[in-house]
Amino acid sequence: MALRFTLEKALAVLILLTVVAVVGERAILKTTLTLDASDYVQSHYSDQQQEKGGSSSELLEAEALEGRCELRPGINYPFCGFELIIDEDRVDGLDLRNYDHLKLWFDYRGPTPTVRFYMRNHDPVYSTPEILDSTKYNQLIFDADRARGGEPLEFSMTDFFVASWWFQRHGLKPEMTQPQFDNIVIIEVQTGSNHEFGEHWFRLEKVELTGQLLSSETWYRGIMAIWVTLALGFLGGRLVLVQRELKRKAERERELIEINALLDSRGKDLEEQAKTDPLTGAFNRKGVEEAVRLGLEDWRRERKPLSVIMFDLDHFKKLNDTCGHAVGDRVLTQLSSLVQENVRSGDRFARWGGEEFVLVCSNTDLSDANRTAEKLCALIAAHDFGETNGLKVSASFGVASLCEGESLDELFDRVDEALYDAKGRGRNCVVVSRR
Repeated sequence: MALRFTLEKALAVLILLTVVAVVGERAILKTTLTLDASDYVQSHYSDQQQEKGGSSSELLEAEALEGRCELRPGINYPFCGFELIIDEDRVDGLDLRNYDHLKLWFDYRGPTPTVRFYMRNHDPVYSTPEILDSTKYNQLIFDADRARGGEPLEFSMTDFFVASWWFQRHGLKPEMTQPQFDNIVIIEVQTGSNHEFGEHWFRLEKVELTGQLLSSETWYRGIMAIWVTLALGFLGGRLVLVQRELKRKAERERELIEINALLDSRGKDLEEQAKTDPLTGAFNRKGVEEAVRLGLEDWRRERKPLSVIMFDLDHFKKLNDTCGHAVGDRVLTQLSSLVQENVRSGDRFARWGGEEFVLVCSNTDLSDANRTAEKLCALIAAHDFGETNGLKVSASFGVASLCEGESLDELFDRVDEALYDAKGRGRNCVVVSRR
């Protein structure tokens, strides 16, 4: 029952969490990365350094990627640009694959109508650190007018494309034409393709990328995996409950069989129908069966100790032969009353046969059972049973407690042996069987 309740609670919680996960996917998984220009090495270049053109460039401020360049005639396609170098070795950069949107805090002043923005990726397949332009040029081209309003520029990462001149120069396979963001080593701004002569001013303060910690596909696969796991757990839990119930029923049947086998072998002469012996008022077969069953259940399920005391009146045959059966019956009746008045209400006292009696003591360990037997032995020896022609009435006791791995037959065999030992020691005493 507890397992079922736990699974049902887990199911309710998971339904709620699934709704939250689906509705709030973007908010839950959202992640942001800000690249501040002042945190990285800055560099500048122009066609003068790279292709011996006539243009020049310079950095103005370290707090932002701020620079000025002047394009002059000298080559067919004059240019200048400014770089944020993520890794000075241009090998170990940033993995930006989980990001899908880009914001640029960027200003531009100058005559060119377009501006280029690059995120350059290093991959050993095509990149060599010694060759500066071997990193893949993932490129954005946007109107320069957009960079004159003071507001951050927003783009999707799907707006990037690989610069055609780079692809053609390196002669790569067609599958390499796609943008790649797994190892970005340089972020760069550059004059546009119209190469307008004159002064150009750039200022890049920071780049902010937003995306998801996990892709939507991975996210929903995770949700499905949790549901499958819970379903399997629920089915497994149900199987455990069914197996537990079957095991409980099998144990109960086994206990009943064991108890009945014991009583059939040891109590053939007890009354079969009534719970009490008609002469002494003590329990008979029915009462003993219930006591042993309950005690055995407590022992096996809760490890509550179960003890048995068996005793036999000393020289009872001689008493019957000397004084007659009427006197013998009176002694048995008085003895039964004496015992029942001096044991706990939960102890089951039964006439086992003839002058032999048994006391089943549930939740009683061996030392407590021994004390009970010693007390009863002394009470019987001191009791006045009336006219017995001078014959002293006493009893011999055997005591044992159920041990781990022991059957009821083995327990009662030990009690029998202890009782037999008590008689061998001169009677009117208690012998405890310790396993």
